[in-house]
Amino acid sequence: MAQVYDVVVIGGGAAGLWALRGLKDRSVIIIEGNDRLGAKLLATGGGKCNFTNRFLAPEHFISSNPHFIKSFLHKLTTEDVLDFVEGHGIPYEERDNGKLFTLSGATSILEAILEDGKSDDHTFLLDCLVQDVEKIPEAGSSCGEVDAANPVADGESVFCIETTKGKIYARKVIVASGGLSYPRLGATNIAAKIARKFGMRVLPMVPALAGLRYPEEVAAGFAGLAGIAVTAEIALGKRIFRDQLLFTHRGFSGPLALNASLFVEGPTEITVDFVPGLDVARLIEDNRGSRKSLAGILSEHLPKALVRVLLAGREYNLAQVKKSEVEEVAAAFNRQKMVISQVDGYDRAEVTRGGVSVDEIFPKTMESRTCPGLYFIGESLDVTGMLGGYNLHWAWASAQMLVEGLAD
Repeated sequence: MAQVYDVVVIGGGAAGLWALRGLKDRSVIIIEGNDRLGAKLLATGGGKCNFTNRFLAPEHFISSNPHFIKSFLHKLTTEDVLDFVEGHGIPYEERDNGKLFTLSGATSILEAILEDGKSDDHTFLLDCLVQDVEKIPEAGSSCGEVDAANPVADGESVFCIETTKGKIYARKVIVASGGLSYPRLGATNIAAKIARKFGMRVLPMVPALAGLRYPEEVAAGFAGLAGIAVTAEIALGKRIFRDQLLFTHRGFSGPLALNASLFVEGPTEITVDFVPGLDVARLIEDNRGSRKSLAGILSEHLPKALVRVLLAGREYNLAQVKKSEVEEVAAAFNRQKMVISQVDGYDRAEVTRGGVSVDEIFPKTMESRTCPGLYFIGESLDVTGMLGGYNLHWAWASAQMLVEGLAD
């Protein structure tokens, strides 16, 4: 006899588990591909969990519909998340740019969410993958019939979820399976597959919050700087980002590069200022009478190894340096242009940009416009936050909107 659950949640991650807090009075089965819940949540922030940000604002999110995110920030604010954290006695700290981290690790956040959502009516099915979702009765359905012992109102449709552990039936389906990032943690394309099956538009997906690969013309020199970090600026058109930039063997990483990667679509020209706030041309003019070398003066502001690479091994006589040479050096340090044509792949990306179009769901309920009873939340949707706790907040907020919509 097949049981018909009120709700099936596909994905036991940040969004899916937060939704359980508002589904305690319903029979729910949570299907998770990993052998544990919250695998990606436990990996965020190096295990410290950057759970939200003090400076939450719409401009920290990217979507094909930029207005979509605004209502969510009113539905669940930074203060609301802090009330949750403080209510569970979880210690936290504020770091640079308003990032809020736990002091007790991501496990404490996961345990608190599970405690709030605890219910005897909830079942967890781990190490299980969803293969397909159908709605029955429906022409051509391969899922069979729901047993008469499970009451289903006349004319009511139910969903049949085909999994690697058998078929599951439910009145509502919440897709909280995330995107394609972190494939080692079981990321799959099931959200897009389900959406397309029910006639929903899915926008192209690409790795996001990922490192920027060095262009060929600088790769040889910059690769030798691996491990060095500086505060820098990257400009992409009118967008300017300032944060820590980390050099690796194959590209730029660190918060600055990861945030800039959100706006790299195909070959993209960026301008890098390795010493923001320092006018290198002015520095040279002010030190024309100095006995120090140009490399020595610049090394007071940047690591010596980086100075050598940016000077390309050239020596300059400060007393005789030409105006054209001043401009050349200033450009190398303050406004070095390069074209980024590749970012790191999903194996190194924090999140996925793109996904199920937000125009395909009702924003007050997160329900599909084309399939009643089908819902999408979290990273499965075309909403991507910048680095700094914004993506976890989006997971919490989208789940909050859903459960409040179900309660109305």
